[in-house]
Amino acid sequence: MDNKLEHETHAEQKTEIEQSSHSAAATSIKQKSTEQPNASQDNAEMAISAPLVKTHREHTSHQPIAPEQWLSFDQVPLDPVHANHYTQVNTESLIFSCLLLVVASLVLILPGDFYPAKVLAVSLGALLIISVVSYVRYRHAKSLAYVVCEHELIMQQGFWWVKRTSLPYSRLQHVSLSHGPLERHFNLATLKCFSAGSGSAEIELPGIEQQTAENLRQHLLAQAAKTNPSVATESKLAAEPVDQINLESSEVEQQILKQTTRSSQVAADNSTQDKAMNKQMTAQRGPADDA
Repeated sequence: MDNKLEHETHAEQKTEIEQSSHSAAATSIKQKSTEQPNASQDNAEMAISAPLVKTHREHTSHQPIAPEQWLSFDQVPLDPVHANHYTQVNTESLIFSCLLLVVASLVLILPGDFYPAKVLAVSLGALLIISVVSYVRYRHAKSLAYVVCEHELIMQQGFWWVKRTSLPYSRLQHVSLSHGPLERHFNLATLKCFSAGSGSAEIELPGIEQQTAENLRQHLLAQAAKTNPSVATESKLAAEPVDQINLESSEVEQQILKQTTRSSQVAADNSTQDKAMNKQMTAQRGPADDA
């Protein structure tokens, strides 16, 4: 009997342990099932909000930039103008010196007063003016430099007060070339760039070889046409050969000549018709007057 009772008590304890284990497993499964949707929802919310937070941080970033990372066109290496420009400047200074010496000689000869003090003063003054003008012009010519960048044209000039100008292609409106007698002699040209809203040239760059200046002009107009459609017409005309432009102009002149000849023929026909009508009217008036 005792063994039977012990066996029954062991069986009851075993069933109670199994029931408790099953209930614990069921509660853990329920907790996992309830936690999994919440976790997936949290992950989805984090995935949606992460790009927004990232873009917001990118747009509202206020981190300071070191001076070494500042972008400046002062660090761009510049190219000097053609070497013939220095010879041209020296030639102009020599011509100016000759003219000034002639004027100084006339100042001494015409009055007829050849006092040593006056001759010395006029000579020293003329030499001083010649030296200063020649030095300043030569140093200014040596200070000229430029560079053609991807989005802008940069020019530097001046040796006492250095001036560096940057002209973006988006503001470029017109580009012209000019060359005087000495510039033609030394195969040079002056490039002038006009910007929007400016009456005078914003960049005036002398001392460029003529073929290089023409190529640079076409390049600047092409770059400006990409950013500014109003310059496209001028760049198209600059890119066309001269013979084609002359041919088109001759065709236009021929059309104008044809129109003028047609109008003159129409006017002649009208005049003949008027004369015939006048004759008929005078002929009709004659019999009426006789009656």
